[in-house]
Amino acid sequence: MSAPGRSGQRGQILVVFTGGLVALLIIAALVIDLGFTFMIRRAEQNAADPGAIAAARHIKATGVADPTEMGRAACFYARQNGFFANATSNDGCIPANDPDGAVLTVHYPPSAQAGTFAGDDQAVEVVIARDHKSFFANVIGMTNIRVVSSAVAAFRDGPSNLSSLIALDPTGTCSTGKTHGTGDINIYPLVTGTDGGYVHINSSCSPTGTDDDACTTSGQGGLSIDGTGTVTAPETYVVGTCKASGTLNPPGSLTEGSVVIGDPLLELAPPSFGMPNPGAECGVGSGDFTTPTGSGSNGCKFNGGGTVTLAPGVYYGGWDISSSVDVILQPGIYIFAGGGVKLTGGGTISSVQGMSGAPAPVMFYNTDNPATGTGQDNVTLNSSGDLLLHGIDSGPYNGILLWNDGDGSNADAVLSLGGQQNLDISGTIYNPKGLVKLEGGGGVGSTINQAAVQIIAWQFDVGGNFTLNMPYDPNSLYQFLVKGLVQ
Repeated sequence: MSAPGRSGQRGQILVVFTGGLVALLIIAALVIDLGFTFMIRRAEQNAADPGAIAAARHIKATGVADPTEMGRAACFYARQNGFFANATSNDGCIPANDPDGAVLTVHYPPSAQAGTFAGDDQAVEVVIARDHKSFFANVIGMTNIRVVSSAVAAFRDGPSNLSSLIALDPTGTCSTGKTHGTGDINIYPLVTGTDGGYVHINSSCSPTGTDDDACTTSGQGGLSIDGTGTVTAPETYVVGTCKASGTLNPPGSLTEGSVVIGDPLLELAPPSFGMPNPGAECGVGSGDFTTPTGSGSNGCKFNGGGTVTLAPGVYYGGWDISSSVDVILQPGIYIFAGGGVKLTGGGTISSVQGMSGAPAPVMFYNTDNPATGTGQDNVTLNSSGDLLLHGIDSGPYNGILLWNDGDGSNADAVLSLGGQQNLDISGTIYNPKGLVKLEGGGGVGSTINQAAVQIIAWQFDVGGNFTLNMPYDPNSLYQFLVKGLVQ
């Protein structure tokens, strides 16, 4: 072989060697530098977790939250775990007192990054961050790698949230929380002195540009009080502003420019389809067909009038009611697997109640049909007579009345309830990605017009032309007890 040929091969080997060396350096950067970041993150987490737990003790220790003591508690555990070595007290957890410039931040209430617990005044978030000065990662331009760890702890015994009406939509859409009609809406603690019964609107809609804690009478707002009625609530919080053609009472109960809160039930696991003693399934489902009343290939059809008694279980294809029927429900969990609840033509539900005539303790869960892929549809329970329903009173979902699957194919399905005569409902109504509509009754001879409910929804619309009483009773709502480290 000639000398020029051998020289060309040596040049190729040099290129291959150089490329391989760069690849090895990049792998070293990933293995060594990322390994160090994992070690740092573990150290940060070891400090953040006990720091958050200790900080949470100062939420209710004296009846009033103490952010200063929260910071000191978090600082103590940060120092115990090797951070802020130059600090001489628990007030000294600042970057200047740490060789690596670590930063300790205590958010009370937790920030938007806390997800479920964002804005929760019964939780606290501790964040520790520091830079790792890279070794081999410099070859790819990464001189520093920011390592951040956080923990959230709560100190709460009681309901999942102190609010009666929650609109989760933070997008800036106007009227995500809405009331309507000529009747009054009264929200108040059932037991005098109980903390709760609030209204909270996450929408930042604020086209008027004012945050004066008084509803404007024109323009738009995240909260819209339409109609001529009066809305009375212990406290009302709006991230944006409030617009009212009616009245918000009492004066001074409105806070505009509030914080965004997270979905308090985000981590709640839904019921499975493997419940014991499943009720009737009319459509295509598991194949274990029974016939409650009115069987159809796409769901349960009630069109013969009279009285229908239904048992808990999975109703594939949902309910389709096309004539006047008295529906009586046995206590338990009712799953609508696709189809929802439909009122077609002149169909009505003239009565929904328990076996003894008292409100039925039930939970409705609206989701997809896994057998056919049929998505959930709207749930409409609008009674021309009595609507008497209470949330299930036992088991892991105690207190939940109506739940639309926020992870379903039609997560924005509408949940609608109302009574033209007697309305007596209680429990938590949960529609995290859709609208909840609650219409107060007001027919001639109406004697019960009560909704002891908590609405947690993407958006809500509540109203009517008759006084709607909404007593806040935490014992009738879902209890999401949290104390200690939650995230």
